[in-house]
Amino acid sequence: MNRNELLKRKIDAYLEKGQLLKNHNNARLEKPFSAKARKNFTVANLLFRISEQEELKKALTLAYGFEMYDWVIIVSYYSMYTSALSALAKLGFKSRSHAATIAVLEYNYVQTGKSLEAEHIHKLTKAYAMSEELITKLIQTKTKRESAQYDATSSISRENAKAALEDAEEFITKIEGILA
Repeated sequence: MNRNELLKRKIDAYLEKGQLLKNHNNARLEKPFSAKARKNFTVANLLFRISEQEELKKALTLAYGFEMYDWVIIVSYYSMYTSALSALAKLGFKSRSHAATIAVLEYNYVQTGKSLEAEHIHKLTKAYAMSEELITKLIQTKTKRESAQYDATSSISRENAKAALEDAEEFITKIEGILA
């Protein structure tokens, strides 16, 4: 079984389980999700800046050395995820599962373009521009987010937070370009 067939089977299973919904009315969610992705990315940037700048910590009456690198990773992931939801909405999908979101995103924007609606065909060239590397970054950032969110003893490095922030910016910008 090739990758496309595997993704198609997964998507069908998510639809059957109700973890993924397909309805043309979902397309109205594209712009709100896109705006939310940018807002989340702004918050991640703010958290990173606060973690980096002692003057901001002082102005906010935070302790010296206070940092929120774990939340930079968490919010960066959610900015990417919300951006992915905007791409799904463009196709008429609404997702209730991170795994379903990633499967639909990869199937429709990386592996094939066959299931795009007629009005999306002219965007096919842009859609193929989303590289597998960006999907990989989304998956990797999800893993970093889970570690940061659920592991109380993990030491979250500045480098991991910075990488998550950079990946989120690249991912959101690429999705915006495809949907434009």
